[in-house]
Amino acid sequence: MPQEFPAIRLVALDLDGTLLNREGHVTPRTRAALQAAVDKGVYIVPATGRPLASLPPEVAQLPGIRYVITCNGAAVWDLGSDPVGAVYSRYSNAKEHRTSTPVCLLHSLMPVETAREAFAVCESCHADLRIFSDGYACTDARSIALAAARAAKKDGTEACQPNDGRFTILRDAAEWMSRNAFAIEKLCVFFENPQQAAAALPRFYAVPGVEIVQGSPKNVEVTAAGVDKGEALRALADRLGVPHECTLAVGDSENDRAMLQKAGVAAVMANGMPEIQALAHLVSKADCDHDGVAQAIETYLGYPIPTESEERAQDQNTTPTGEATDAENLLSGATPTSGRKEARPCLPLPRRGSCFAMPITGSMIGC
Repeated sequence: MPQEFPAIRLVALDLDGTLLNREGHVTPRTRAALQAAVDKGVYIVPATGRPLASLPPEVAQLPGIRYVITCNGAAVWDLGSDPVGAVYSRYSNAKEHRTSTPVCLLHSLMPVETAREAFAVCESCHADLRIFSDGYACTDARSIALAAARAAKKDGTEACQPNDGRFTILRDAAEWMSRNAFAIEKLCVFFENPQQAAAALPRFYAVPGVEIVQGSPKNVEVTAAGVDKGEALRALADRLGVPHECTLAVGDSENDRAMLQKAGVAAVMANGMPEIQALAHLVSKADCDHDGVAQAIETYLGYPIPTESEERAQDQNTTPTGEATDAENLLSGATPTSGRKEARPCLPLPRRGSCFAMPITGSMIGC
């Protein structure tokens, strides 16, 4: 008999390669699925390797967004009643925006000497370097140029990030670090190719007191030892009174591993790394460009969320040409339930590593 799990009360969503498509947007169907979950009292929590400043305003504006896990779990924020203003508070041009003050509920910083040693390794890589501190995304002009060149190649699922003030540009990163090493949430380096990242990994692993993960084969992400999205998810769930078994995590890459392992239910995108898909109870049929997150949430809700064109067609009592039918919208093994408005209290829980669709592999970025 398949195991059953309680109704999900908190959904933690990775951003790049998961919630966001390759253009950096949330699809309409995914937005509708999130609204349906919020309407049923479910917490929706972005869980990202990015700092607070790099949380897209489009995500901050999603229904129900109040809490966010950033920097691979190094920080958990309460954005209050004005999530977009809270994000803008960490922009370098914050004075140009209406801002609000976020509250940091959890802060796991790197020890000073550890941060300095890890930064020295990052700097020696001569690559695109990011320093995340107190929600700010610090970098330098050279790194911005490297990031733009990388984005132009469009060979991964890293969502495009405009240089609209979300980055704090440092004239001298080493000098800045000499004064702020006590406040480092995360260090991140993006390389030209996976071979360069793989060659650098042994140097990062040699630094004592750090956690090393890769959001993609082309990057290396460094936080304090013991920091991961999974621990942050559990800490937030405890604070909100949500049992760990009532949490759903959705991700795609290595920096989602701990979150997927520690959540009650793990869903991985079709574009997820094969080794990450092996951790999942559910693997989506669609990738980040084609409503994979919506499919995962629809599975929990027990019915497909109709698209706007489907709703119009239903109003007209016709079937929309080219749109998916109930059977196509539901994940493999689900029963068509058009018109059903209540969520099931329990769903069968497949064993981890099983799929409701054939996995499709691809490259990912999760920072």
